[in-house]
Amino acid sequence: MIVHYDNEQDDLDPMNRTVVGSGAQLSELLDSRRNNAPFFARFSSDNGFEIMVGIGGNVGCVQYSRGDGAPPYLMAVSSRPPMKRGCVEFLTANTPTPIAARYILSFDEVKTIAIHFFKTGERSNAVSWQILNPRATREDVERHLDS
Repeated sequence: MIVHYDNEQDDLDPMNRTVVGSGAQLSELLDSRRNNAPFFARFSSDNGFEIMVGIGGNVGCVQYSRGDGAPPYLMAVSSRPPMKRGCVEFLTANTPTPIAARYILSFDEVKTIAIHFFKTGERSNAVSWQILNPRATREDVERHLDS
């Protein structure tokens, strides 16, 4: 399996457009960028699928989709969500993109999913997957605290 890395926020990232060589290299790559401002990275596989990974400190998100941009866009959902309401904004091309709380994962879950994708080019069973709901961010921001 060949997987390419692209930092969607920082064109000057020295790893941009490189092939990830091992699971250990991928883990190190994710760890070394987790203290940046939250941003999106794309990992593209030679099997025609990709994951868009939000990296932001102790949290992140993962979208699994076809590499040609066609739907469906599947979002990873944790059985132990770190957030119940609100959203996290991840940067892409200096534009903040809000991601609903329901799609926010722990950083460890993000790494597990990314490493599985690196090895197989497929979705991980470590989480469940939902079709991206375009109303999710608004719903999660407006959700009451007692929900």
